[in-house]
Amino acid sequence: MSLIRLLPARFHAVADYAVAALLILVPLIVKGSTLAVATGVVVGSVVAVVSALTRYPLGVVKVLPFTVHSAGDYLAVVLLIAAPFALHFDHTDPGLSLFYTAAGLAVLAVSVITNYQYSPKRAGMPAQQPAPAFQQAPVQQTTLAYPAAPARQAAQACHPAPVQAAPVRQAAPVRQAAAPDQAAAIQPSPAFQASLARELAVAYQAATQQAAAQQAAAQQAAAELAAAQQGAAEQIAAQQAAAQQAAAYQAAAEQAAAQQVAAEQAARVAAEQAAAFQAAARYAAAQHAAHQTAAEQAAAEQAAHQAAAQQAATEQAAAHQAAAEQAAAQQAAHQAAAHQAAAEQVAAEQAAAEQAAAEQAWAEQAAAHQAAAQEAAAHQAA
Repeated sequence: MSLIRLLPARFHAVADYAVAALLILVPLIVKGSTLAVATGVVVGSVVAVVSALTRYPLGVVKVLPFTVHSAGDYLAVVLLIAAPFALHFDHTDPGLSLFYTAAGLAVLAVSVITNYQYSPKRAGMPAQQPAPAFQQAPVQQTTLAYPAAPARQAAQACHPAPVQAAPVRQAAPVRQAAAPDQAAAIQPSPAFQASLARELAVAYQAATQQAAAQQAAAQQAAAELAAAQQGAAEQIAAQQAAAQQAAAYQAAAEQAAAQQVAAEQAARVAAEQAAAFQAAARYAAAQHAAHQTAAEQAAAEQAAHQAAAQQAATEQAAAHQAAAEQAAAQQAAHQAAAHQAAAEQVAAEQAAAEQAAAEQAWAEQAAAHQAAAQEAAAHQAA
């Protein structure tokens, strides 16, 4: 079906093979997505096969009528224009989408100006010039120029033509006037009509089989495209899940790193406090030793004063006794200070032990956080 019967069948055939070659080669050269490349290759291959099976000048097998071929042209137009949007590759492959749309419009333009009324027999017959309407040859002249039907021969037998009739060779206008009678006299024989009917039946059967095969191929291609779309959707979902899991691992790794930094800082503070408590314990031990020495020295002085008091005179006894009592008071004070220093030393040692335990706990927690961060990093890398 065409609007203007302007383009001959031979030029249409050349355009078919050119479009098929471009649809196959351009996607393979451009290297687009799988659906985009498959669309061009499949449609181009179908166009090439249909063109090879069409009964027109460049057909190979010539079993498909040219009028049936026209339906395939319009189907190719619909497929080329709708495929980028139906298969959702108009955003991923804009170049191939534009090429398929342009190819579809070109096929549509060629189809609407093609003369699909092509027949090999009609193409092989010489063209006859129609006779002018105002020139009509007499019946006798037509019968002399060409053999007439049996009824006309009987009429000649009853009415013989005079000798002075027009000669067999006539002027060009008379021959042109005889052409309609000749066309009316030439009728196809029943055998030719039967042969033509058989050829048409065979062509129709072949076209039906070809249409069924194309429909099956289209259904198979649609099923493959649906399966490919489902696989792509599943792959996209898996990638999104993997991305979310990687983000979770990244957050866990960052949290573990922050906890590790906090644990290391707490461990440093605990170490500093332990060092301070140890220094305090050492200072308390030194104070205890000093007070113990002072107490021993006071006890020695007391003993000396008591010995001196016993040997001294009566007037010096009271002074020595007072000095002895003062030395005893100093000894008691020094012993009390020594006991306090010992208690402080015990408290400092206990605090140092607790700080060491806290430092070890913080170190273990930092190691656990570091192991969790390494595990998260390994999951993220995987």
